[in-house]
Amino acid sequence: MYRILVILALIACALPARAQTIDIDISQASRLLEIACSNQAIDPLEFSTSSIVQKQVAHHREFAERFTMENYLKGLEAAAHCKVLEKDPYRFRYLVQQRPLMTKSISYLLTKRADLTNRVRSNIAPYLPEGFDFESKVIIAAASFSCGGFSKDELFYIDLPCLSADIEGEYEAIAKLISHEAYHAMQNAFASKPMVDEKDVRTELQAWDYMFHRLAIEGSASFIGDMRNIKGDGRYAKFSRNLAQRNFRQLSYNFDLLAFMMEAVAHDPDGLAKRFPKIYALAFDGGFGEPSYFVGQQMTAEIVHSFGPGTLPCLLALPPEEFALGYHKAMADDDNLTKSEPLPPSIVEIANRLKVSRLTSRNTEICTNS
Repeated sequence: MYRILVILALIACALPARAQTIDIDISQASRLLEIACSNQAIDPLEFSTSSIVQKQVAHHREFAERFTMENYLKGLEAAAHCKVLEKDPYRFRYLVQQRPLMTKSISYLLTKRADLTNRVRSNIAPYLPEGFDFESKVIIAAASFSCGGFSKDELFYIDLPCLSADIEGEYEAIAKLISHEAYHAMQNAFASKPMVDEKDVRTELQAWDYMFHRLAIEGSASFIGDMRNIKGDGRYAKFSRNLAQRNFRQLSYNFDLLAFMMEAVAHDPDGLAKRFPKIYALAFDGGFGEPSYFVGQQMTAEIVHSFGPGTLPCLLALPPEEFALGYHKAMADDDNLTKSEPLPPSIVEIANRLKVSRLTSRNTEICTNS
């Protein structure tokens, strides 16, 4: 998936007696723009000891070995002398070749700071636990390699080079993207956690738990950051709108695909550790269009339609199969949204099997009974 990297760092936590705020911090981007073509000497420690840079490098390194701190510093050193390296994994070339556009983009986002903050707050606030306060920090960065958003620990990154060609045409998409990723940051404080990380999945129950968790977490964030009807003709805006609309056109198939992938977990238990990354990828990864994100988005919409917005954070705090069982209950009230459809029986069976396996039971009913 085209990802926007503007380095957005989202730090969200429950804060006593604090307003719900989102701050846009341009210091990192301004510093890189200041260095570009300045012939300044670079102090490597300024960047190699920065937690923002360290986490960015660590995230990128998961995808390719070329994303090292050494290559980050080489690219920055070249940009300082107005040079572009042939091998430029972090795209420092944009600091040299598109500096005026990037400067304009930063200024535009700053002028829209209040509106952007209000949009994101209004998107998120109804779907937080009662009394939950938060503070999020958006850090705009001027060097990154892709076109979309990613999180690393408590930080969220967005890419200014990808946005700078048409910042006005990307604005609505940016607001939705920040809403999506900010909600993830909030979820870290109140939502349940999976049994194990993806790389540590070894059993059927761990696999199903992880898939239900991603269905709930990504589906609810996609509901809050719904891209289907955004305006704007920027590169990222068009891509995100088309991706969402295409997935909703084929949503019935996406429901079936999720069931097939959950069923596939049980086909070869002994080989699950090796097979699970591909099973998960087919249902959730950007390379395949993230089909289950949009299944989860529709499930969230149906849950909110049936039980109200306060039900969502309540369900997210429970073990993740309760999200699916909450949707299953919502579908039984005969007042359903157009795109909603019953869960395939295999998913309901798996959710109940996972529920029974818990040492302690926490029931969907505590969230869905009015």
